[in-house]
Amino acid sequence: MTVPKRFEVLRFMGALFKVFAWITLILAILSAIAIVLLPQISGLSDVLGPYAGLAVAAGAGAIVTGLLVLLGGLLNFVMLYALGEIILLQIAVEENTRLTAALLLKMHQDTLPEPTASAAAYSPPGGFANEPAPYR
Repeated sequence: MTVPKRFEVLRFMGALFKVFAWITLILAILSAIAIVLLPQISGLSDVLGPYAGLAVAAGAGAIVTGLLVLLGGLLNFVMLYALGEIILLQIAVEENTRLTAALLLKMHQDTLPEPTASAAAYSPPGGFANEPAPYR
């Protein structure tokens, strides 16, 4: 037995957050590599002219900055991916709850005795035909 799928927009948003997470991770890795390698470019000292010593000093700082950018990107990746998974998890719980409720209702209906002709003819005013004995 299956239940119809609901909340298509939330499914889309969960998948979209997971895609954004992967894009963020790729961009963080590329940015960290660029930050570390940029000061090492040989033509950079010619561009800086009298400030060429800054390129050498920036090399050590670039490694630390690159690691921090990579760490921030990894943290952002984990948060976005977890957000997408949480949305999809909540949808799965909702579907499972609906399926369980439908199966319990079917089991309850299967265990009810078949109505007899006299019980079906009698319907108390304002009550239900299958109420327990003290309430009839």
